Amino acid sequence: MNYKLTGLMLLLLAIAGCSEGGTTSTTEGYYSCFGDENQMIEAYFADYAPMSSESNTYQPGEQIDIEVVLENKMPTEISEGKVKVRLTGDAAIDTIFSGASVETNTDLYAADQDTCNANDDEVNIGPLVYLKEIDTKISKDIEGQYCYEMPVEVQGFLYFTEDETEIGDNLPSGANPPSSVRITAIEQEIVDVDRDSNTGELRFKVTIQNTGDGTIVEDLDECFQYRETGYREYVTLSVEGAYRPECSEEVKLSRDTKEEIITCKVYDVDVGNLGSNPSEIKFTLDGFAYEDSIDAVTIWLEP
Repeated sequence: MNYKLTGLMLLLLAIAGCSEGGTTSTTEGYYSCFGDENQMIEAYFADYAPMSSESNTYQPGEQIDIEVVLENKMPTEISEGKVKVRLTGDAAIDTIFSGASVETNTDLYAADQDTCNANDDEVNIGPLVYLKEIDTKISKDIEGQYCYEMPVEVQGFLYFTEDETEIGDNLPSGANPPSSVRITAIEQEIVDVDRDSNTGELRFKVTIQNTGDGTIVEDLDECFQYRETGYREYVTLSVEGAYRPECSEEVKLSRDTKEEIITCKVYDVDVGNLGSNPSEIKFTLDGFAYEDSIDAVTIWLEP
C-alpha cells in the first residue's frame, strides 16, 4: 500500500512539474532570442575577405577581396534590397583604392527561433586595388557603413483597471525586436471612469529612443548622404490595441537624448470590462531607415 501511495505522489509531482514547465506568462515577450540586442542586422567584414596581416601582406595593384557578412536576427525574413552596404574612408577614395561599390542584400532568411541562431549572407563590395606606389610596408584601415529599412514592431500591454496595484509589466523583456530604434518605457495611469456615461478614459506615455550609435534617416535613398549639424531624427508611430488608442503619428527625437515621450489616450473604455488581465497593444515605428558603421579591419601592403 505504501508503495502505491508513494508512486501516486511521484506521478502527481511529475504531472505538476510538466504543467508548470509548460505554462508561459501572457506577458512573455515575442522577441525572446535577440530582443535585448540593438541591431536587427549585424554587419561585419568577413574573416577571409580581406585577409591580411603584417606577415601576410597585399601588394599595390593586387586585387583585395572585400565581403561584408549580414546577420539577420529577426524572426522574419528580410527581403532583397532592404540593406545597403558601402566602404568609407580611404577605401572609398578612387585615387587611393579602385573597385569600391555600393551593394544591396539578397533575401536574408529569418533567425532560427528554436536554436536562436541568426541567419547570414555575404555581400561582395570589392575587390579593391591599391593604386599608390609605396617603398615600405604600410597598413590601411578598411571601413564601411550599412543601412537598412525595416519597421520596428513592439509588443506591449495595457491594463484597463481602476486599481493601481493591478497594473503589471507594460513592456516585458522581449517586447522590442533587436533594434536601436525602440520603445524604452510605457507608463500608464488607471482608467478614469465617468459614472454618468459608464465609460472610461486611459492615458499612457510611450518613450521612443534611438539607443544606438547610428542615425535614423528618412529612407534608403537618404542613406550615406551628407547631413548638417543639428540634423533631427524622425519616425512615424502607429498603434493597434483595444479601443483604438490615439497617439501622435509623427515622432521627432531630441538632439540631445535622442528620445521623445508621446502621450496617448484611449477613449470610451467599457467600465464593465475592467480587470487585472493584460490587454495586448502593438506599436509600429516606421518611415525611416537606420544607418550604422561597420567595425574597421586593418590590411597590410608592401612593395
